[in-house]
Amino acid sequence: MLTKANISIREMTHENLQLAERYFRDASSAGHFRARTEEKYRVTLDRFLKDVGKKFIDITTDDINDFTYRAQKRGNANSTICGTLHAVKWIIKELQEDGVIDKEKINLNKVIFPKIDRKGVMYLTIEEIKKFFALIEAEIKQCKATRIIRTMTLYTLLLESGARISEALSIKIKDVDLENREIPIIGKGGKPRTLFIRDKSVYWIKRYLEKRQDRNEYLFVNRAGDNQWSYNDVCRSFQRYKKLSGISKDFTIHTFRHTFATQLLLNGLSINKVSFLLGHERLETTIKYYIGIIDKMEARKIEDKYFDFVPQAALKVSVMQ
Repeated sequence: MLTKANISIREMTHENLQLAERYFRDASSAGHFRARTEEKYRVTLDRFLKDVGKKFIDITTDDINDFTYRAQKRGNANSTICGTLHAVKWIIKELQEDGVIDKEKINLNKVIFPKIDRKGVMYLTIEEIKKFFALIEAEIKQCKATRIIRTMTLYTLLLESGARISEALSIKIKDVDLENREIPIIGKGGKPRTLFIRDKSVYWIKRYLEKRQDRNEYLFVNRAGDNQWSYNDVCRSFQRYKKLSGISKDFTIHTFRHTFATQLLLNGLSINKVSFLLGHERLETTIKYYIGIIDKMEARKIEDKYFDFVPQAALKVSVMQ
């Protein structure tokens, strides 16, 4: 049964989201938001507003930090809470710049983000990559269906270019420069960058386009060829191959991007170049994700001469045992 309080909160939430609508529209038009980001922000803002139960103009810094405290008490993951806070900070900043909310009433610098314990980056080994791709190769040999060649093309492109899945799915055929092996894209945050593709990507793109019967402008399209291949459909297909592969790691399709970066680092490419290829605006971002890989790589390079401090007798005993 809905109480008056519940109805009031629902009305305030609806009013708040209507106010935010223009900012969602403007951000999408300017290319600052991708469809998935916009959807995520809508959901998290709705959750936040129902929890706080206030209009945007009445929210304070304490309200935001109190939300974090309650969310933690409910057992919400810090990463989930941070995702909500990013959405809240975005809309509050937009409203402050338009004078809807007083900047002194909400000090965004005092919004407390809970600490996220960053785990090591998940990536696939060369053996796991071969195992995963062998499944698709086997299917292509059996039936050579366009949809399977499309899958191989996408996965190869992700692994050889380090593209995000959203970036790859937004590629238009006219932008694919196979001669120079470059694909200009609009990356995260609406920033233009270039994907550099290799031999295998060129091969599969050519083969895929030769099989296509439609005239859709996008490189990756659905089976009917009348629309882009959707993120959800890609993930469903990926989960099938992941299960069949028998690889025990809990990896996602985004793991291809991490694998791209990690394998380059393990093979000695500088962190600066890897950062550029990933499209990171700041080197610190790349270091934050891959510092563990770099440390291991450097540790392996330590020469035996650095261990001359170990007595020879101790070494002999160790060998004999």
